[in-house]
Amino acid sequence: MGSWRNGRSCYHLRHRSSLSVLRGGGYPQTANWLAVAPQSVICRWWSTLGAPTVGAMTTNALNRTTQGSILSLRSPDAVIAAVPYLLGFMPSESLVIVWLSADQIRLTQRVDLPSANFSVSLNEYCEAVAITTQNIFADEAIICVFSDEFRGESLPFTNLVTNLMVAIQRAHVGVVDALLIRTSIESGKTEWVQHWWSYLRNDDRLSRRGQLLDEHTASLVKSRFALEGVAVLPGRADLERIFAADIDAGVRIEKLIEEQNGVILKLATGTNREDSAEISATLAHWREVSIEAILRIVLATDVTDEVSDSDMARVIFCLGDIRVRDTLLWHLVQKDERIAALSVLTSALRAAPAGLVAPIATCTSICAWLAGDGARALVALDRGHVDDPEYPLAQLVAQGLAAGLPPSTWAAVMAAVTEEQCRTGK
Repeated sequence: MGSWRNGRSCYHLRHRSSLSVLRGGGYPQTANWLAVAPQSVICRWWSTLGAPTVGAMTTNALNRTTQGSILSLRSPDAVIAAVPYLLGFMPSESLVIVWLSADQIRLTQRVDLPSANFSVSLNEYCEAVAITTQNIFADEAIICVFSDEFRGESLPFTNLVTNLMVAIQRAHVGVVDALLIRTSIESGKTEWVQHWWSYLRNDDRLSRRGQLLDEHTASLVKSRFALEGVAVLPGRADLERIFAADIDAGVRIEKLIEEQNGVILKLATGTNREDSAEISATLAHWREVSIEAILRIVLATDVTDEVSDSDMARVIFCLGDIRVRDTLLWHLVQKDERIAALSVLTSALRAAPAGLVAPIATCTSICAWLAGDGARALVALDRGHVDDPEYPLAQLVAQGLAAGLPPSTWAAVMAAVTEEQCRTGK
């Protein structure tokens, strides 16, 4: 079993050489503060043929952090205060596992707490959560149960925590602590009030009020994230609204896309239909022009710039071409700062007409994944799944994320091909 090391050491959110850095928080022990680089994961449960699977995504990232700075988590209060920032929203009725390795946060995983009508056994649930360690090589874990159920003398979900600890320790991972967190908003106020208990300490188990989250620690965490422009949404539903379809924009964009489709048809009919080489050359020229336009719109746009409807329509329409799509994804891997690109892709996803959502949704998801923003990556992928459940690239990304693979895995895939191969498919 792990420990908090009596405050002498801590769990660090430290920069490492990788393509994305992630949000972190906690009790600052140094002048220079940094969000994390090791990849975090957010998970959601669903059933497939009655068997549970874990869908995983990397969580929120800050690519603007500076190398060499560090933030330390020295107490349960620091971890509890940091979790909403690691996820991007305040968890509710959720199990959150903070996985650690070499005193660094490797992954932050969230799953829905099992309900009364949950279709799988507690052992299956816990084994599916613990299997995440196969891809992250954690050596310690902090269990956080976010629930408002506790009103009596005994802590809820004790059986869940016990079974989960057994499953985690069976994977040769130590448990630092297991915490219950109750979140509420006092009448007339907007700030969260959180009390917490430890399943591993008898004095906490017997206390009905628990420990009030230390305001000083929480304030420091909030201020550090605020310096990086990071905010916490009230819940996952608020995150889903960020990607919700914009009906008005969709109507405008659909007309522009029809015009662009007409241009392609005109190019094709303007060639000798019997000369396949001429048709290929014409379409190849259109593709090259489109690639340059998409790279300019998505990658060169400042986050504060407003993208025109015509540019938005071009992004949505052209990403339906695999060569255009793959070339953009190749360049996204090379780019250090992806916030502006994610903003453009998000706006395009909201405006995408039915039947054209899957390509832009998948690109948005990958961009968010590379940026370390797993909450957005997951929601974007969900939107694409509704539009086209069989879209091959989305299925590939979903499989990697379900396995808890870090963004560097996708970067490695793209590193195996050249830009020319992406452009031409050769």
